[in-house]
Amino acid sequence: MPAKSKTYGEPASVQKYVAGVADNIEKATGKSLKEWSKIAKTCPHEKMSQRLRWFKDEHGLGAARAGIVLDRVFGKKPFGWDDPDTLVANLFAKSFAEQRPLYEAVIAFARKLDGVVVSPRKGYVALYRLRQLGALRPSKEGLMLGLALQKYPKTPKLQNVEGFGGGERNKKAMVLTSLKDFDAEAKGLLKDAWAEN
Repeated sequence: MPAKSKTYGEPASVQKYVAGVADNIEKATGKSLKEWSKIAKTCPHEKMSQRLRWFKDEHGLGAARAGIVLDRVFGKKPFGWDDPDTLVANLFAKSFAEQRPLYEAVIAFARKLDGVVVSPRKGYVALYRLRQLGALRPSKEGLMLGLALQKYPKTPKLQNVEGFGGGERNKKAMVLTSLKDFDAEAKGLLKDAWAEN
């Protein structure tokens, strides 16, 4: 699962998690990876998203386990983590292309913080240190910067969000519409999230 890109990667915690899912698939499901591989070959679908859904609907297998099985059988990385540059390009394609320079500015700042790992996903880009500290994703309103903080300061910049960045860690986000919006306050909030995580 390690990324080929020199600018993106996966934190050790994510790599360890994926390895653990693969190692424990039989214990968790009652079927070995070999048995699941045979089942995968019977899937009537071609697209990865459909195969993942089929595994869940027909066999109750979650996305992480199904992705590991599908990778083994078909050799395609279901989550795209092996090609992070393409994931980022796809996020900022077409109507979100104008947000790419703003994204690059936020990422450049984040990378200056010690230990930050930038991990693109299909729907967002996660920021990690010891655990996820934030996430970025384009939206119609502007570039969303979700933050994982224990206590959020009262500021009109932050709005409530749910399921932002692959989980519940990022409970609030700010909308950045221009480089002016990524000001000292926004940078300070990102740095606070880094310090806590």
